[in-house]
Amino acid sequence: MPDPRFFSRRAPLRYVDAAKVVGAAPAMQDNGQITHVAALDESELLSTVVYCEDETSLSMLANRKFGVCLTKPVLAAHCGGEGAIWTVQSPRLAFAILSEMLHRSHEDDAPFVEGEASVNVGARIHSSVTLGAGAKIAAGVRIGPHCHIGCGVVVGEGTKIAAGSTITHAIIGDNVHILPGVRIGQAGFGFVEDGGRLVRIPQLGRVVIKDDVEIGANSTIDRGALCDTVIGKGTKIDNLVQIGHNTRIGEYCILAAQTGISGSCVIGDGVLMGGQVGLADHLHIGDGAQVAAKAGLMRDVPAGERWGGAPARPVKVWLREIIQLSRLGKEKSGKINDAS
Repeated sequence: MPDPRFFSRRAPLRYVDAAKVVGAAPAMQDNGQITHVAALDESELLSTVVYCEDETSLSMLANRKFGVCLTKPVLAAHCGGEGAIWTVQSPRLAFAILSEMLHRSHEDDAPFVEGEASVNVGARIHSSVTLGAGAKIAAGVRIGPHCHIGCGVVVGEGTKIAAGSTITHAIIGDNVHILPGVRIGQAGFGFVEDGGRLVRIPQLGRVVIKDDVEIGANSTIDRGALCDTVIGKGTKIDNLVQIGHNTRIGEYCILAAQTGISGSCVIGDGVLMGGQVGLADHLHIGDGAQVAAKAGLMRDVPAGERWGGAPARPVKVWLREIIQLSRLGKEKSGKINDAS
C-alpha cells in the first residue's frame, strides 16, 4: 500500500464504477469497493486492486483473499484465489488508470498539505531550503542552500545534504552524505501503450537509503512503482549515476561515475562497478561480483565473478576474444602490406 506520508488516498471506487472506467468484463461483480492499489507480495490484499499478466504472477494469489485482480481473458481461469477477476486487454494499463484515480502524491498538492516539518534543534538548515509538510529532520543534519526536502521525507542523524539537491518520497538513514545536485525520489520511468500513445504508470513506492551511504553529485535515484528502491548500508555512489525504480542495491557496493541501472535490478553486497556500466532491467548481480568499465550487462552475473565487454561476459572470455581479434587484425594488416 502506498505510504500515507507521501501519498493521499482518494475516495474509494465502487466495483461497478471502476469496471466501467477500465472497460472490464468482470467474472463476478458485487457491491464491493476498491480503496487502494497493492503489490502481489503484500500480506493484506482485501479491498485492493492488483494486476497479473502471466501465470507466474497469478500463482501468487493462490488460496488468498483479494479485492480485484486485473488479468487477460486467457488467464482468468487460472486464478486460484478468492476475489473478483476482471478481464481486460491490458492489465497494466487498467491498473495505471485505477492507480491514478485512487492515489495522489502529496508533492502534487504541496502548497495545500497541512502540517509543519519537524526539525531537531541540533540541525543546521540554510534559509533558502524548502521543507514539505510532515518532513522529519534529525539531530546533526546539515542541509545546504536551495535544497527541497519533500512532504513526509525522513532524514536521519548526521546526514549532510549539499546545495541544490531535491529529495522526495524517501527515508534517509544516519550519516548519509548527499553531494550537490542529487535528485532522490522522483517518479520512475514507467509507461504503458494505449492506442498509440504512452500513458505514465503512477509511481507509488519510495526510496530507502540506509546508513553511511554516499551519493555523488548530480546522481538520480527513482522511487519505486509499488515497492521500494533501496540502497544498502555503506554503499558509495559516484557522480552522474542513474538508478531506476524498484532497484535494490546491497551493502558496501561501489558504483563509479555514469553507471546506469535500469528498473527492478537486484544487486548483491560488495559489488564493484566501473564507470559507464549499463544494466538492462530485471537483472540479478551476485554478491562480490565485479563489472569492468563500459560493460553492457544483458544477463545475470553470478556471485564473485568478474565480467566485462558489451555485451558483457566473463572477463577471461572477453579478454581472450580481444586478443584473438587483435591477432586477426595484425595478420590481415600484414597480408595487405605483403600484397602491396
